[in-house]
Amino acid sequence: MWTGRHSGKGGLEPLLVLVDTSVWIEYFRRNDPLIEKEMDGLLRSETVATTGLVLAELRRGCRTPNQLKLMLDALEPLTYLESERTTWLKAGEIAAEAGARGYKLELGDSLLAAVALLENCSLFTLDRDFSRIPGLKLHSLQPN
Repeated sequence: MWTGRHSGKGGLEPLLVLVDTSVWIEYFRRNDPLIEKEMDGLLRSETVATTGLVLAELRRGCRTPNQLKLMLDALEPLTYLESERTTWLKAGEIAAEAGARGYKLELGDSLLAAVALLENCSLFTLDRDFSRIPGLKLHSLQPN
């Protein structure tokens, strides 16, 4: 059974990087050497975090037992960030603010942004919608 490392109350060090499903998919496909190199470095430095939304999205995409094992083995040692009531409220606030600014932000994206903001993490994503969220720190690929 997958348990992961859970975050403690009071937040985490700001060096953690919450990795979005879009990045994990590219990493597992091994099609982009820049993403592969960046993720390998983050995983070696033990700064990667995950959350239930990412876990569920990745699980949904596993079509074989081998894919499931690969995914679970990769995510098992990561810090697991819980989504509590305040996280869900923050996600609703982010989505509402996006709507007020004239664009739609999916609730799942709002939830991921809320987790990153409340846990003081940066977010590593390939989705450009996140760049519109005020205060959200985005992790970018590091130059060679």
